[in-house]
Amino acid sequence: MIQGFSEIYEDAVALLEDLCTPEGILASTIEADNYKRIWARDSIVCGLAGLKIGNDTVIEGLKNSLLTLADHQNDLGMIPSNVLPKENDVSYGSLVGRIDANTWFVLGCCMYYQETKDESTWHILRPKVEKCLSFLKATEFNNKGWLYTPLSGNWADEYPVHGYTLYDNMLRLWGENLWNTIAGKEPLDSDRAFQNFWPSHETEEGHVYHKTAFQQLDPDSILHFIAFMLPGKYDTRFDAAGNALALLQTRLNAHQKEKISQFIDTLTSEIGSALIPAFWPMITEKSEDWNLLEGNYSFSFKNHPGAFHNGGIWPVWMGLFCWGLAKNGMHGEVKNIISTFVDVVREKPDWNFQEYIHGKTLALGGKTQMGYTASGIVFMKLALHLSE
Repeated sequence: MIQGFSEIYEDAVALLEDLCTPEGILASTIEADNYKRIWARDSIVCGLAGLKIGNDTVIEGLKNSLLTLADHQNDLGMIPSNVLPKENDVSYGSLVGRIDANTWFVLGCCMYYQETKDESTWHILRPKVEKCLSFLKATEFNNKGWLYTPLSGNWADEYPVHGYTLYDNMLRLWGENLWNTIAGKEPLDSDRAFQNFWPSHETEEGHVYHKTAFQQLDPDSILHFIAFMLPGKYDTRFDAAGNALALLQTRLNAHQKEKISQFIDTLTSEIGSALIPAFWPMITEKSEDWNLLEGNYSFSFKNHPGAFHNGGIWPVWMGLFCWGLAKNGMHGEVKNIISTFVDVVREKPDWNFQEYIHGKTLALGGKTQMGYTASGIVFMKLALHLSE
């Protein structure tokens, strides 16, 4: 085990337990109204961490979160982004709805049932999942099997990722395959998705999403799964969460492992540290999509280069990414990333489970006492277990 990791991990589990309430799992223990809500995404990410380590307190928190969210599903089947239960204050999103509230809900419900076999809770959740699946089917817009996410429509709500996104579609794929397993159905055909999100010379012509855009790609330059597709464009930037979800559901070939290892080496050189940012490269004022970034915020601009979504290093996604690497046998990379994270955290006296680490300065940033971050450390633990 990496020196110093056990202490960080034990604190992370304790924080996850502290976040559990009768209504569900809170995003943070801090005294702020938004963090007293049950957030679909945060609660279910924390619950997934609890399920995978068999923590009864967090598993109960996940159940309560799912029931709270299910109770506020709207007539169309959409799951709330967040709920303030005691005031019956429900949000389905601000500028737009949050697609990933729904995909995390499906995954959370199915994984909870698979792990616990809690029939009484599943009796309540099952029809809610079915209704949510119908809503998600409608958000394909073209009935071709992929979710379309609007700008600001998922966790990176102040960052310009939109269209047929890797993150949302990999999350849906995981959840719906669990649903199909429970229902005794055949798994979804994922070849088309994986071939488009990692285009190569071997991509089957009949699987190509947009032939003109595909022809403009240089497959040899692609080092990881790409972030999203739009009409006319395959966006090849790196999305840590999306790549993590893809890695957890597929087995890389030797060429892909070599490319991802090469990408991690490039990141280490550019950041100066073996850590994994949420998105890369950073968007600057010279970038073509700066205009989509600079005005897209609710309270204050946080996406300066290296900060927040824009190159910030989020332990939650880095941990999930490490777990995916470990499942693909990339154990050396896993140990290097996690040992670097531990070194960075241990040298900072103000470490308190902050949302992210700055991608340029390695300063801690964002809110503290975040269940997201504690969950990322649990995912790192799962990765290390596979890598021992």
